[in-house]
Amino acid sequence: MGDDDRRSDPEGGPGTTRRRCLRAVAGLGAAGVTGLSGCVGGGSGPVSLEPDVPAGTRETVETKYWHDWPTVDAESPPMEYTARAGAVLDPVTIEFSTEDDPWMREHAFMFQRSLRDLGVRPELDNRPLNQLYAQSWATNGLENMISMSTHGPDPQRGLDPNPLLMRRYKSSPSNYDNYWHPKLNEILDEQRRLTGNRERRKELVDRAQAVFAEDVGALITLFPDVITAVNERKWDGYVMTPGNGPTGDAFQWSEVNLQPQTGETAYVKGTSTSMNSLNLPWAAGGAEAKRLTYIYDGLFDASPDLEVVPALATSAEFVDDTTVEMTLREGVTWHDGEAFTAEDVKFSVDFYNEHSAVSQAPFYGPIDSVERLGSHEVRFNLSRPDASFLTQRVVRSAIIPKHRWEDVENPTQYSPTEPVGTGPFEFGRWSQSSKFVVERNDDHWTWDDDWRAEHLGDAAARGPGIDRVIWVNVGNVNALIGGLQNEKIDAVAGRLSNTQAERAADTSGVEKRVADNFAPLDTKLMFSTPLIRDKEFRIALAKAVDKEGFVTQVLQNRATVPPGENFISDLTIWTNAETKNYEYDPEAARGILASAGYTWDGEGNLRFPNGEAWAAFVERVQNGNCHRRRTELNQPDFADAAEDSDQ
Repeated sequence: MGDDDRRSDPEGGPGTTRRRCLRAVAGLGAAGVTGLSGCVGGGSGPVSLEPDVPAGTRETVETKYWHDWPTVDAESPPMEYTARAGAVLDPVTIEFSTEDDPWMREHAFMFQRSLRDLGVRPELDNRPLNQLYAQSWATNGLENMISMSTHGPDPQRGLDPNPLLMRRYKSSPSNYDNYWHPKLNEILDEQRRLTGNRERRKELVDRAQAVFAEDVGALITLFPDVITAVNERKWDGYVMTPGNGPTGDAFQWSEVNLQPQTGETAYVKGTSTSMNSLNLPWAAGGAEAKRLTYIYDGLFDASPDLEVVPALATSAEFVDDTTVEMTLREGVTWHDGEAFTAEDVKFSVDFYNEHSAVSQAPFYGPIDSVERLGSHEVRFNLSRPDASFLTQRVVRSAIIPKHRWEDVENPTQYSPTEPVGTGPFEFGRWSQSSKFVVERNDDHWTWDDDWRAEHLGDAAARGPGIDRVIWVNVGNVNALIGGLQNEKIDAVAGRLSNTQAERAADTSGVEKRVADNFAPLDTKLMFSTPLIRDKEFRIALAKAVDKEGFVTQVLQNRATVPPGENFISDLTIWTNAETKNYEYDPEAARGILASAGYTWDGEGNLRFPNGEAWAAFVERVQNGNCHRRRTELNQPDFADAAEDSDQ
């Protein structure tokens, strides 16, 4: 789409103001241009409305940066965006999902206000959450310039920095905002290969956070507290796990620890999200990806204290940088009675690799081959050193039974009618969109009181436990709260806002529960667009967003604001508290833009730089420069230059 075409809207589109001003300029003649400084200037002097491009500089910068990233389809880039000298910025599109968090719409409104403070017109795109997830799995990049979502509380994100850190690596499949920084890439590559030197790795992880925050690789606004409400009259033994709270689906510690207080043994969780299939290894990240882990086990698990604990494997060690030997738990049987052995582990890895199980790729990706050393011993031969193999990849891996899957020819289309795992619960029944039931597996080690006492500490409760877990779809938040108050359900499986939780707790026996979180709200910026590639604009945007105000006024202080754009929570040992923080200051943000050559027209619309300032903008967005500030490139302060021209 041509740049001129986009500015042909006669009803008030981006080009209207520019054309109206051009007609006015033509009528006034050269002497009248100065008199129109209120129409086109930034308050610091007159700016020509015509593109004024120095010799050797292009008049436009187009979105051609997609060729830098292997995940982007060159024939179908995710968006078209062209910057033009002196033109009003196109609207900045913001995508979010109100299904993500109960206050996400208000968070999007905050960004809307911040952009308007800078003179940028925002457009909000409230999308179903599964559409945002879909971008993660089959993408050539984000479909909007700004995309906000809260990372899920997958246990690995609290155990190892790589699930969040390596998203910033150039060739990562999860790098769908197309961000990469050459210096950061080197640090990420070095730290991920460091096995056996945790102290040195921590130094590198700290540096990576510092580089990213200084560069504003994204906007990390907050770590939201996990707020929900539960019935405490009927159940004792809720386990408060960071990121999951007492009732989320990412960890099963409450469900294996709860003790009935009224004789009822079926624990009912209310939800508004349904499962799409019973195929965990090929799940697309929806509700089934978490709830089916009640049925399957991984090789290791994560404790409520965010430590690695044994699961199907009882011990493991690096023999050398690329070899890991693992001892498997003996005496485990699949839910159909067959014995679990090393052959099932080897089969799972080989099968996932052969059929590209996307959701399991972080597990098997670095594994070159698996050898059976005995009936319950395996050796993993890695294709490269991998520091996070035992603290990320094998945790919550899904091990499937060979005798059930070996004849499945098309696993991506397969949905087992009765999935068989080794997990603490067996499949009961499933009715899509209404109910999912799992039954207790008495043989699982987590039902042992002593085992839980060892790994849950003070949170462990002794007793007979529950018999089953039932997820019931109830439609919306009001129905969830009503069901909890009427004891139709025992807990809300998802999150509530602080106000919703307090409303739910306005009934005897129902209590609001709040847990800390290690999963950040990540507001991603699409780096293939020229505007986002300008570091001056990114810093201005960071300074225009009132994180503290949002947490205080909207979330009633139920969140942690990180230091700058730091995505590693202070709940983990991997955080760096000394990262750059561009503090909230909208006036200073506009000053940064003015110094970079941006201007505002008489209607307050932010315009791309023009003249020599345009040449500087073009230089800043080129590869190798988009992580450098104006001063690092020896560019002048264009606000000062404009003032000088007035004198």
